Amino acid sequence: MTPRPASAQLSGQIYEHLKADIAALRLKPGDPLQELELAARYGGSRTPVREALGRLLQEGLVMRAGRGYAVTTFAPEDVRQLYEIREALEKMAIRLAIERATDDQLSALVAEVDSHQPVIERGDVASFNHLDSAFHISIARISGNPLLEEAMQQLHDKVKIIRNRELSRHQGLLNAMADHRRILGAMLRRDIAIAEAEMRYHVRSVVALYYGYKEPRPPNPLTEVPLADLRPPDLLRHSDS
Repeated sequence: MTPRPASAQLSGQIYEHLKADIAALRLKPGDPLQELELAARYGGSRTPVREALGRLLQEGLVMRAGRGYAVTTFAPEDVRQLYEIREALEKMAIRLAIERATDDQLSALVAEVDSHQPVIERGDVASFNHLDSAFHISIARISGNPLLEEAMQQLHDKVKIIRNRELSRHQGLLNAMADHRRILGAMLRRDIAIAEAEMRYHVRSVVALYYGYKEPRPPNPLTEVPLADLRPPDLLRHSDS
């Protein structure tokens, strides 16, 4: 039977609230998800809650736990597999963005990263987690490939859960911000090789954290140059000279 419009709307609302709570780690990996408790938490009956849980199960954000559900947990092997896919998509996105993005789009990306600084200074892990994903999705957006952007959005629903461990450790926020600036600096120089290497390090360092080793950082000759000195008007241009 097709859900009635009101029921489908309520199910959609519960789905969005539940998904947001999982992404923000208000519901943590392994937390049980009881239909009656969720119905009381978000309003409604068990039916729209069950429908919302079914959608999240298909997306891999919740898992079956006995006769009920729980927030998905990620073992190191799960992280490795997901992040291998992430690395491929992120490197594709950054290569296409460097090739296709306008100077104005790159300038907007600089402003986006600069706007994250107050969140870093507050030590707001939950807010930065969302901004971190937004930065990566913005790179996919300026790649000029809407399907790639959509795939990145879906991927980062899981990345937000996994990344919390990285951001919550000592200096985690500062390290992530430093990575973003190195990535962006390479983009502003339109240096595909360095940008891909920086992105690869950024992604693989999370896998290394789960497995207990340290990922070697790639060489980058201009890491100390402020982004302001690399803004689009001063970018290196392709020429025959």
